[in-house]
Amino acid sequence: MRSRVLLILLFLLLLAASAPAAPAAPRRWLVLASVDTRGRRPFNPDAVFARYLLDPASPPPCEGEVVRGSDGQEARWVAASGDDQGVGGQISYAYAGVECESEQIVLARIPGGGGLFVNGDGFAGDIYAIGHGGVPVPLRKGINHLFVRGARGAFRLEFVDVAPGLRVMEEDATLPDVVTGSAVAAAGVPAAAVVVNASLAPRGGLLPLGVRKMGGVLTPPATPPGSAAWVSGEIGHAFTPEHRGAAEARRITFVSAIDGSVQQYSLLPPSGDARALVLSLHGAGVDALNQARSYSPKEDFWIVAPTNRRPFGFDWQDWGRLDAYEVLGDALRRTGADPRRVFLTGHSMGGHGTWHLAANDPDRFRAIAPSAGWCSFDTYGGRPGGRLDALWRGADGASLTLELVENLAQVPAYVLHGEADDNVPVGEARAMIAALPRARSHLQPGAGHWWDGDAATGADCVDWPAIFDFFREQPAAAAPGTIRFTSADPSIDSKHHSLEVLQPLRYGERLRVEVEGRSVTTTNVRRMRLPPGTYSVDGQEVEVREALFLDGTRWRSAAPPPGEKSPLRSGPFKRAFDRRFVMVYGERDGEAMRRARYDAQAWWYRANGDAAVVSDAEFAAGDFAGRNVILYGNATTNRAFAGVLPPECPIRVEQGSLRAGERRFAGSGLGCLFVHPRAGEAEALVGVVGHTGSSGARLGYNLLFFVSGVGYPDYALFGEQILAAGDEGVLMAGWFDHRWELAH
Repeated sequence: MRSRVLLILLFLLLLAASAPAAPAAPRRWLVLASVDTRGRRPFNPDAVFARYLLDPASPPPCEGEVVRGSDGQEARWVAASGDDQGVGGQISYAYAGVECESEQIVLARIPGGGGLFVNGDGFAGDIYAIGHGGVPVPLRKGINHLFVRGARGAFRLEFVDVAPGLRVMEEDATLPDVVTGSAVAAAGVPAAAVVVNASLAPRGGLLPLGVRKMGGVLTPPATPPGSAAWVSGEIGHAFTPEHRGAAEARRITFVSAIDGSVQQYSLLPPSGDARALVLSLHGAGVDALNQARSYSPKEDFWIVAPTNRRPFGFDWQDWGRLDAYEVLGDALRRTGADPRRVFLTGHSMGGHGTWHLAANDPDRFRAIAPSAGWCSFDTYGGRPGGRLDALWRGADGASLTLELVENLAQVPAYVLHGEADDNVPVGEARAMIAALPRARSHLQPGAGHWWDGDAATGADCVDWPAIFDFFREQPAAAAPGTIRFTSADPSIDSKHHSLEVLQPLRYGERLRVEVEGRSVTTTNVRRMRLPPGTYSVDGQEVEVREALFLDGTRWRSAAPPPGEKSPLRSGPFKRAFDRRFVMVYGERDGEAMRRARYDAQAWWYRANGDAAVVSDAEFAAGDFAGRNVILYGNATTNRAFAGVLPPECPIRVEQGSLRAGERRFAGSGLGCLFVHPRAGEAEALVGVVGHTGSSGARLGYNLLFFVSGVGYPDYALFGEQILAAGDEGVLMAGWFDHRWELAH
């Protein structure tokens, strides 16, 4: 047996010795300043992508070559030398050629870079420099053309040798902390590790060159410290978890219903027998454990710090908001805290998250306390406009805090901000205080963004004693005499006390309901629920037995028919990335496979998530019942289209052709996004990332549906012109009506 092991080790050593070493990363680059106005909008112009990457066979740039952007702005490619600190500053793209003596696969690490294109194929970058260990990329014999898109300051590129096949990465594991003296679960606790497939063939549930944050279980050592065994299926690795004292803040893991991934949050236990819970949202780049450690233990409060899926994540919007609710549910189960005594606070980006969550769910929190919080993307940073700006804003209507201020007026609020804040201007706090005259506030003289002093044992800017006194004095919530409710969309927020709104008349626009006694007035409401009884609804007397719906100009009472839109089954497009979604590409469509791989990597990077990606053949052979499906490609090349999209779907995408109702568009450079009910399922959705040909597929590298503040409605059809003129390249976009038909 021993001789057999030695032979295997000798073989592996010889294999490693014979494998070509990773080439040195380029030290000389060509860099280009921005020539296009980009930002948080669905379709950004990109003259560089159009010129060099839309067709991977395009010749690379030369030094001194001029690129002209959508607004007429020009820039030249200029030479830049990389060093240990990286390349560049404020650049939009960088290009370098790397010569290899033979084909090989390496790990590419690119801290500070937004994305990497290798001979035309896209791979996730590491724009926030979190140090994820790298992604596998293929290098061919001869010259390899590398483009780096976007940089957050300087970027660095490094190539690292990697053995062929599957590899478990040490970096970016999601592990629970072990509490000293506590019982260790024999079956282990949820944990996740990054697994890469450094080969050109599918392996272990991963695409060629795929990356997955795979969930498994970690069985900690019975006697700390020591390594723990992590197992996911047939893959295993040893990690060493952190150990904490019983009174210390610690990381806790759980399995998310969004994608089946393992997520974590941090918990600071109370010093007494607490029944109340404070949900504390961190700022940009702040680890959730450090957020929890910024507080001193409280006798009467549990402190719970979610992650927003990542330290930057989603600005507590989209899946960041959902993460906060998943964490809250898990923490309430673990702590036994009273769900009626939940308070919400946060700092900086977390202060914005506090406004955002409360504005879209005024019933949930007893009181809120944003610190150094900004109001919205439109007041802090701004978003570029365009021809379809109103449509995109409607699709991201939940982020428009001041348009939902009537909801916030019902939630007791304490606003904290430093008067000398040079990161989030104090004007953000003053605007909210002016809009909420009943809110309490404290603006600390001379204080900057993150500030501390002698007022609190923890950091003053979050552990401010007056905030916790304010929380303690809040009485139990009582049913209001008058219900006033505003919602951006029932899919975000549909319930307020005894009222539930099921459908608006027009999606993408705010709705409002006021209930005073038995008198009800509505704006932009089509279907809703009220307790049984007789009401005057918009001046009409109605006997309510079932849900109310507006039939023309008359309100009637009837149960909602099956199949129509509902708060649980609706757009906009981002809603498709839920219910343990699975990405499906056609095995005959290489561009679709590479696009799905890129999106799966982006989901891992931005959401700390795990996106399963399978071919249409694997999908047909597997069990994916009840799950949302993300389809890549078109009905010609992806056989899964026929099985999951019902025949009545008003949008159809095929090779060379795109149809929406009676309108037809032809060509190979078209793309589309839309969400629709999944055939044969009561609640699941289908999200389509469609294209009519190779260049249409490559347009998808410019989509931003995993970026907060970017709203896509139910559907959008577009062509290559988006790269030159943004919104002007959109062929059609909008909302399906309540029957999932094209709205007229």
